[in-house]
Amino acid sequence: MAKLFVCSFLFVIAACVGNIYAEDIQGGVATTIAAHPYIVSVQNSDGSRICGGALINSTTVVTTASCLDTYDVSQLLVGLNNGAKTAKIAAYGLDPSYDFTTMESDVAVVKLAESVDVDAIELASSAPSSGASGVITGWAANDSLVDINVSVLSAEVCGSGDYKYSEDEILDSMLCGLATNSQACGGLNGNPVVVNNQLVGLVSWGYGCGNKGNPSVLANIPELRSWIVQEAESL
Repeated sequence: MAKLFVCSFLFVIAACVGNIYAEDIQGGVATTIAAHPYIVSVQNSDGSRICGGALINSTTVVTTASCLDTYDVSQLLVGLNNGAKTAKIAAYGLDPSYDFTTMESDVAVVKLAESVDVDAIELASSAPSSGASGVITGWAANDSLVDINVSVLSAEVCGSGDYKYSEDEILDSMLCGLATNSQACGGLNGNPVVVNNQLVGLVSWGYGCGNKGNPSVLANIPELRSWIVQEAESL
């Protein structure tokens, strides 16, 4: 089934061509860049954020394919240290299985033009058990970073009919994240989802705010890990 191409996606609201900016996160808990040094933004030259991402080594960022596929990526920058520093993009690749209609394999790799001295995050090699506690990190008002606590759901559970998705919508390349704070809303796609200090997902799409029984849909990093590692080495 085709995804609804709407302006109000989940934690993310990132896919309206010509208006890809999202509202600030509401209902998050204040955090710091020191607690999440790996979080980056993909942004325009004027500093406006397009989406989030995560640094997985000193020269490589992983983000969503849906973040990049409508842009001239050579004109974009990566914001580090909560925007205190920017890095140019030397190369990038979208997962060849990425499908804009189904949002399958919604992941991309970005190679920075320079090495950066920032602590990266490890890619999870296996998916967490369904119901595991995770954290989505993103931006609230005034560029402040916040965490949203989520319960990470398997594709099978998320598409079981207990939520707003059918099994043909939630594919193997996806996980879901259900906010534990029913008031949490807003954010950008590409925001990283972490369980036990490992990257398990990137916010990708969804119907609504990702709360009140309506999970946000995530790119499943363990499922997509092999391509990410191979692409990071080849760029």
